[in-house]
Amino acid sequence: MADFLRSCKGYVGFDIIGEAPERLYNLLVNSGVDVWNLRRRKDVLSGCVGYRDYLKIRPFCRRVGVKTRVTGRYGLPFFLKRYRLRVGFFAGVALFLASLFFLSGFIWNVNVVGNETIPTSEILTVLDSLGLREGVRRKGLDTEVLRMNLALKVDGLAWAAINIEGVKATVNIAESRPLRGEADAPCNLVAEHDGVIVAVEVESGTAEVKVGQSVAKGDRLVSGLIEYKDGTYKFVPSKGRIYAETEREISCFVPFRQSVTDRSDEAVTRYAVSFFGVKFPLYLGSVKGGYEVEQEIKFFERDGAYIPVRLYKTVFFKTETREIVLSEDEARQRAEENLNSKEQEELQNVEILHKSTNIQEVDGGILLTAKYSLKENIAKKDLLLILD
Repeated sequence: MADFLRSCKGYVGFDIIGEAPERLYNLLVNSGVDVWNLRRRKDVLSGCVGYRDYLKIRPFCRRVGVKTRVTGRYGLPFFLKRYRLRVGFFAGVALFLASLFFLSGFIWNVNVVGNETIPTSEILTVLDSLGLREGVRRKGLDTEVLRMNLALKVDGLAWAAINIEGVKATVNIAESRPLRGEADAPCNLVAEHDGVIVAVEVESGTAEVKVGQSVAKGDRLVSGLIEYKDGTYKFVPSKGRIYAETEREISCFVPFRQSVTDRSDEAVTRYAVSFFGVKFPLYLGSVKGGYEVEQEIKFFERDGAYIPVRLYKTVFFKTETREIVLSEDEARQRAEENLNSKEQEELQNVEILHKSTNIQEVDGGILLTAKYSLKENIAKKDLLLILD
């Protein structure tokens, strides 16, 4: 604190030259003059003193027969004197302080915390529509109304709180959780696909199908209602696996004539900057033609806080579209590759009993059709609606 006050008032570094420079120091201290950073270099004694007190030293120098030499001038008064003719500098400082004061009345940061499954972008989009975004004035924001509307508009949101501290708005949320015990709620098991039952494995509930029976999609396989001989009944969560032989068909079509887009190394880079959500391009004109776009956004962030300025770097890679003609063998190979990909996606955890394929040339391309006989668990839960 003392150093700060000395810098504000200004001070001088000086050397005492002559015999017995300590005598001058003693006189100054006895006279109430504050001297600090005292140090000796051979016959020279150096120190610092307030610049107003330095003017009082000369009479003491004559008394003890020494001289002083200024080695430096420090602090605000000397800084202002040095730059007193630089009007633009002080105008810039004043403008900066005024801008900082003005911008402190706006929201700079909107942070969302507490979300796990709900995307942050979805919450920010809703907040934007409600009036909370970067660049909005803090005055007039009703956080209570905002949090209530946010909870109503975002599915899966159980609770929200909005805290505004300075230029930062923090949105704390809690997501809805499944009701405890919902996994054990009473339910039936119904057929997810048409098929012929080949195995019934029931852990709880009442089986309503048997081996060899044909079922259609949506038919009830296991009932969650258990009736006892005394006429009472009980609702339970049906559990089990009902295996059936099902049939499935997957088709893939590959045309002979195809358009292929190639990206060249020729690229155009454009920059833009956004301030409080308003984007300003740093270029003239527009990029024309076919391009693939890659964009990089740079944030100025530190310790979880950021200033509402973003730098956009967008690279436009020139593309060329050309038409190719596949041979019949090439089209067949691509159709088989597409079929394999669909099998891995659609037939997971399914046992393939039989597979037949048919490939033919139709409408300028190759059509590959595969028919499957499968063994799979077709049971899926269907919650019971129980009315009191």
